[in-house]
Amino acid sequence: MSTKNKLIVKDNALIEAGFYLSLVEQRLVLLGITEARELEELTFETPVKVSVQSYIKHFGVNSSTAYESLQAAVNTLFDRQFSYYDHELNERFKERWIYKASYMDNKGYVIMFFTPTVIRMISKLEENFTKYLLNQIAAFKSKYSIRVYELAMKWGSVGQSKKYGVDELREILGVGVNEYKTMSLFKANVLDKALKEINTKTDLSIDYVQFKEGRTITHIQLKITEKKKIEQVGIKYTAPLTEKQIEMFSDKLSRSSKFQSHFMAAVGASNEDYKDQIAAKLEDNFYVEQWLPYLEEVGFKI
Repeated sequence: MSTKNKLIVKDNALIEAGFYLSLVEQRLVLLGITEARELEELTFETPVKVSVQSYIKHFGVNSSTAYESLQAAVNTLFDRQFSYYDHELNERFKERWIYKASYMDNKGYVIMFFTPTVIRMISKLEENFTKYLLNQIAAFKSKYSIRVYELAMKWGSVGQSKKYGVDELREILGVGVNEYKTMSLFKANVLDKALKEINTKTDLSIDYVQFKEGRTITHIQLKITEKKKIEQVGIKYTAPLTEKQIEMFSDKLSRSSKFQSHFMAAVGASNEDYKDQIAAKLEDNFYVEQWLPYLEEVGFKI
């Protein structure tokens, strides 16, 4: 997959998770997600490899410092946590990103093993997910820009985010309790800085509205406008599949062992149920584009 069309896909619970990651750690996680999504099978026992050259290529960093930065990032990422809200259990949980990692030893890459929760949040997504292209955030120099951009992408279709409580937004963006304590510092060093970078370097134009109780700012809402459609060079686009194609290729995919390891049938589902499950997804061109390698293996041609 080319540099220009690496796709990031995250469960919305992960988009709104609270965590502190440095810019390099965030970049490492995002590259790991793109690599993981291209594997034929992804479990907690699957090693996810990120090369130094890939890191240099995608983020345009200095090759003389990339090795040390990536090695330091994988080591600190091992101890990082994030908090997220599980809507099914109606509880908030803490989780780690990875449970095992390599130390490189001059091999030119790191290897990570994502936790099962992270794997669930980046693969086999049925609904409530956010997607964007890696190259959209590759030029960011602020770690907060990535998080604000992800929130904007989550809410972009409706043009505005929900009203985030200030403390909630600080947690989502990874602002420590002892960082930028006043609202003026938070806006100047986090929000304004991130929005300037996003508005300059991406297809989005973002502003925010403040809501007060008395003289105190309590909530912030993002206002999101898409400036233009970015030309996504290299992506294989397809026309929507016809009913006949959906019927044929859902049957073929349901019989493919490679595809079965990528998109599993629901527990207790019959072969016919599994085929219907695939057919429902093939009505959405997002899944057609995501599953192109498997579709092409069973005879699909653009």
